[in-house]
Amino acid sequence: MLTRSIVLGGAVTAAVLAGGSALIGQAGPTAPPYTPKQSMAMIRLEPGFRLELVANEPDVQSPVAMDIDELGRMWVVEMPGYPLDVSPTGRVKLLEDKDGDGRFESSTLFAENLRLPSGIMRYGKGVLVTSPPDLVYFEDVNGDGRADTREVVLTGFAKTNPQHAVNHPVFGLDNWIYLAHSGGSEPVIYRDLFGDKGTDLTFAAMPGGKPLDARGRGVRLKPDVHRIEALSSRTQYGNAFDVYGHYFAHNNSIHQRHEVIAARYLERNPHLLLPSAMAEISDHGNNNIMPITHGARFDLLTEAGQFTSACALTVYAGGAFPAGYEGTTFIAEPVHNLVHRDVLTPKGSTFVASRARSDMEFLASQDSWFRPVNFYVGPEGALYVIDYYRPYIEHPEWASSDLQKTPEVLSTGKDRGRIYRVVATTGPAATRVVQRPALGSATDAQLVAALGSDNVWWRRTAQRLLVHGKRRDAAPALAALAAARPSALARLHALWTLEGLDRLEVAHVLPALADPDPGIRENAIVLAERWVSQPAVTTALVGMTSDASDRVRFQLLATLGALDTPAAQAAQERLLLAGLEDEWMQVAALSASSDRAVAYFDRAIAVGSPFASSETPGRAKFFDRLGGILAARQKSEELSRAITTVTDPGAPAGDWWRASLLEGVARGLSGSGDRRKLAGSQPTLLTLATGDQSRLRRAAVTLLGVSGIEPGPATTAVLAKTTQVARDGSASVDARVDAITLLALANASEHQPVFEAVIVPSEPEAVQIAGVTALGRIPGAGTPTFLLARWPTLPSSVRTAAATVVLSRREGSVAMLDALQQGSVKVWMLNFGHTRSLIMHRDEQIRARARTVLEVAPEQRAARMSRYAAALGGRGDAGRGATVFTTNCAMCHQVDGRAGVEIGPDLSTVRHQPMPVLLANILEPNRSIAQHYETYAVERRGGDALVGVIGEQSPTSITFRQGPGVTTTVRRSEITSMTVVPQSIMPESFSEQITPDDMAHLLAFLTSSPRTASR
Repeated sequence: MLTRSIVLGGAVTAAVLAGGSALIGQAGPTAPPYTPKQSMAMIRLEPGFRLELVANEPDVQSPVAMDIDELGRMWVVEMPGYPLDVSPTGRVKLLEDKDGDGRFESSTLFAENLRLPSGIMRYGKGVLVTSPPDLVYFEDVNGDGRADTREVVLTGFAKTNPQHAVNHPVFGLDNWIYLAHSGGSEPVIYRDLFGDKGTDLTFAAMPGGKPLDARGRGVRLKPDVHRIEALSSRTQYGNAFDVYGHYFAHNNSIHQRHEVIAARYLERNPHLLLPSAMAEISDHGNNNIMPITHGARFDLLTEAGQFTSACALTVYAGGAFPAGYEGTTFIAEPVHNLVHRDVLTPKGSTFVASRARSDMEFLASQDSWFRPVNFYVGPEGALYVIDYYRPYIEHPEWASSDLQKTPEVLSTGKDRGRIYRVVATTGPAATRVVQRPALGSATDAQLVAALGSDNVWWRRTAQRLLVHGKRRDAAPALAALAAARPSALARLHALWTLEGLDRLEVAHVLPALADPDPGIRENAIVLAERWVSQPAVTTALVGMTSDASDRVRFQLLATLGALDTPAAQAAQERLLLAGLEDEWMQVAALSASSDRAVAYFDRAIAVGSPFASSETPGRAKFFDRLGGILAARQKSEELSRAITTVTDPGAPAGDWWRASLLEGVARGLSGSGDRRKLAGSQPTLLTLATGDQSRLRRAAVTLLGVSGIEPGPATTAVLAKTTQVARDGSASVDARVDAITLLALANASEHQPVFEAVIVPSEPEAVQIAGVTALGRIPGAGTPTFLLARWPTLPSSVRTAAATVVLSRREGSVAMLDALQQGSVKVWMLNFGHTRSLIMHRDEQIRARARTVLEVAPEQRAARMSRYAAALGGRGDAGRGATVFTTNCAMCHQVDGRAGVEIGPDLSTVRHQPMPVLLANILEPNRSIAQHYETYAVERRGGDALVGVIGEQSPTSITFRQGPGVTTTVRRSEITSMTVVPQSIMPESFSEQITPDDMAHLLAFLTSSPRTASR
């Protein structure tokens, strides 16, 4: 829902850090707040849809979540306290559309005195509300529209920043209630308010029950039977399912994730080192959004033009939108005042999410107060959009100092809020008669019939009423529905409803394993797990190894991991080998047990092994995972055997699997492994670490970096040879990098002169980076002093490594701030992570000083910006702007790789930046020099000095771009000095050469082409 820091680079960094948030004025004669009607007029939708107002202030204020119950009533959670008011100001409103006109004109205060409430779900005769540290149940007993019962169901959640707190309860297809949760955050500034990490979760009605440690993981529960489990994944504000029960989540900067494998499978093998159970499925990254906001405001640690507040992920399954929309995902991006839409496509065991349109967002607003924070698919198939409607959405933990000094402004607009409904204007939904829900009085037969609806609201609501109402008399009708096959979704919900009523039988599941719909087969495998050891079920499952669906085979492999019979093991190996290039198939196979992984290792290194027959990315990753498990098992004999196998000439041929195995062992030991168990293998590893086989050498060095190097005569001899390689300019770059790294592992301080000697322009950048990293292992203030003294001579990639080293220690942070104030280091020379580490430093003195250094007072920039303020009104003509670009910019820039000269960055990369940020970068180019496009002054032996931008590089030479069609290639050995010039190649006088009208046209060209339809 809300913003946090993310990785930000290039031009945007400097503009925002320089006070871009305060530069951006309002466009036009009026400014927000606008009335709902005015704000709606500023919203642009994809063609084929219209926006309808459902509710607004004062009926709803600061809305963040909603649910529509079986009677068509709308339950809305209000969070007026965001971001800093942790007093119990939260409320639940009950809204009704009594006259049937689509507007919810009746509003009743149902519950109040809630601490930062964030989610709601209809449950039983009342509602469940997330309000950290609790999940609370409210019920109206006497029918007056207000809650009489308030019962804490679950407690222990962290009272943390709202975007990390528990939220968004959802009734899943599998009859569990899922809670979005990512655990406590690590506040630096507001520790007292949001530093609580929470406790183990317990049911309030069972204080003596077994607690659950769910820190950093999502949660699912069944309140009526006091069951709770942790998920294998985490999410921030929002979570969602597709129609087949696949679980999707996100964080603020990564807008699409899929939980591929469930926790119950991973828990079978605690030695399987899996960085995440989630796949990041976007094929367009997170920097490809298209705001159209007028008067946008971007704060200190907010990245313009990229996802920074992704929330409310929703899979559309309403059955009322035009063809192609079913199953697409909607993601809110409130900082950029828009709603993003992706299309999900199956890809192996998971999915890929692609932009639905390349020319516009599904919904975007010019109103800078428009803050979409949540969605809901309603009973009529419309998409409800909850608009928090505030000028500020960033949490002050990551905001500029002016906001932290005046936090009261952050609650501006807390008395406002709107809920809209997006409806289709084409297709069957455009003429459909809206059916008012009346499931509250429905018979069993009517509820069973609703399971066949094409709208997920009807299916989910009917299933919830049947299951939570324990309407077991419906079982015969459900069984008939599952067998009659009117539709795949009807069969699916019938099966899971039977499961929820504890009336599911093997006889229901076996036919489903052979269902023509792959989603049914996939779910049937899960449903069959309770009978997995029964012969009929086992036989059916083993017979599915050649199923045509990738996800069916994945689920089958995960489920079969519970069986240890020869037939099941053979089936698992067939599935694994057939899907070895799918990393998630490997995870499913290795999740079976730790012992099964050892058996796979024996199989993999056997003569004629299909696992080592040829190098592929999947096979290499499999050996890596095997090495990680062997290391995590911490059995000396297994580790010794693994290392010995690497040098065994009788093992399968190929360095690739040997290197992957060692890398996996290093990963396994870097966790909780006992490094001493590799002590006997050091001679072998040292031999490999100084050998001629580059991949094995790098892997051995990596493993020694984890296990450590023991001193002794043999080690001394090896290091003497290694020192010679590190200094030898004729040796390969890879060999020198490995040698420098090995020296740093042995005794960094002793070899400091070697490291310092390679940090010169004549050395390849990879060697310089290795030297910088090696210096980072030497304690004290000497390393920061040395690196900052060399700063002007460092290429951008080396500077990045140097900044990381310098800022890793307190004295380095102080020295960096000194250099920034003195001007020897420019702000644009640091990437976003580096500036964030200073701005958010845990040392209050450093943090305060960093903000003084890195934030520029708005008045210092207002004068220059004022001349061009009119250019921000969106009045420019993109066609005329192309001419302005050709005349003024094409001598140094291209757009989409065409029409221009590549000296500076391709300006297609700024297409998604809001106009005010882009204008600031144009007017003050020296504050926003893109990384890798810096200008260098180069002195060389026997040649003239030159000035240019670094182009192509090799280990022995650098090519400098000096102007249109002019390049010079220089041998590294000829360079005597290379110093970055603290000015952009773009002249600051550019602002004097272009009129405000031409600037408006240029901005229109840069931001609209080729997507003029969105503006």
